[in-house]
Amino acid sequence: MSIFKKKKGINQSNYQQPQVEKSINISHLDPNDVFLLTDPEAKKSYKTANRLDALIHDIKFNVRRGTLWNNDELEYVAEIRRLLKQEKIESMGTYWWTSPHPTVYLARMKGYIRINGKAFKFKKGDSITFQCRMAREQRNLKAPLLIGKFNPTNKSMLCGEMKSAMKGM
Repeated sequence: MSIFKKKKGINQSNYQQPQVEKSINISHLDPNDVFLLTDPEAKKSYKTANRLDALIHDIKFNVRRGTLWNNDELEYVAEIRRLLKQEKIESMGTYWWTSPHPTVYLARMKGYIRINGKAFKFKKGDSITFQCRMAREQRNLKAPLLIGKFNPTNKSMLCGEMKSAMKGM
């Protein structure tokens, strides 16, 4: 199981498309599900290391900042499920290096993912993963996703361990 990190120089704005009118149904998703965006292998790794409670706390209070998953985060989940069903993407069998440690997907063909009424294009061979609120703020991303080419790493950390994390929750 590899863990991936973003390659430098990937700009999300290159992938943004005009507004999309069709709304995304998120009513079937549980905004309180702590592991909604956690790759099963990442969860298993934390459980094996007796650190599952630390991951749960980190997701609740650092990743989600004491709230539930936002609508744009739920839209990401719904869109990933749509793309998997359409076989436009597939799991790479790995997860992102920071919590909530979401699955990294590989685009099998070109397409788009809709979030907040906008469509973000991806090309065949691109990697796609979720980005937490802090990462979005740091990178000035318009949606909770990252599209591009990623580098493998053996580094893994909780969101609260990052130097720009909110402390004291």
